[in-house]
Amino acid sequence: MKKLLIVILMATAFFCGCQVNNESTNVSEYSEELSKTQEIAVIPANTSDVEKTLTESKDIESFITALDMEHWELKTLPQTAESVGTFYFSQEETIKFGESATDGELHYVFEMVCYKEIPYVTLKMTRLKMTFKVPDETAKYLTEYFI
Repeated sequence: MKKLLIVILMATAFFCGCQVNNESTNVSEYSEELSKTQEIAVIPANTSDVEKTLTESKDIESFITALDMEHWELKTLPQTAESVGTFYFSQEETIKFGESATDGELHYVFEMVCYKEIPYVTLKMTRLKMTFKVPDETAKYLTEYFI
């Protein structure tokens, strides 16, 4: 009986581990969620001042398209990475059951840190932090916001 229980637990752990691994590496699934963004604040490194804010839906849509998230690869950030700036993404809260409208206030959703001279970005959400190697064109597009 104990052997059967151990085999079942091992099989469960194996299959659960495979499922978790598949979810964490496919960032392109989040591009639809990004389309809900209503404001992107551009903040250069070593400052807290907002240099530019994207609020027009066409500008945000172009920005998200330029990210080319289908080609991002989950990687470890090189130790020599130096931040060039951060994008802060905000949107209104989701209307919950029993509510007819939002309060109109924008709330921080996540941030994306860009790095100088390397094609990497780090996404930071509440308790989650993931680093990706991005296409060179995407890295160039992002760092131009901070020049």
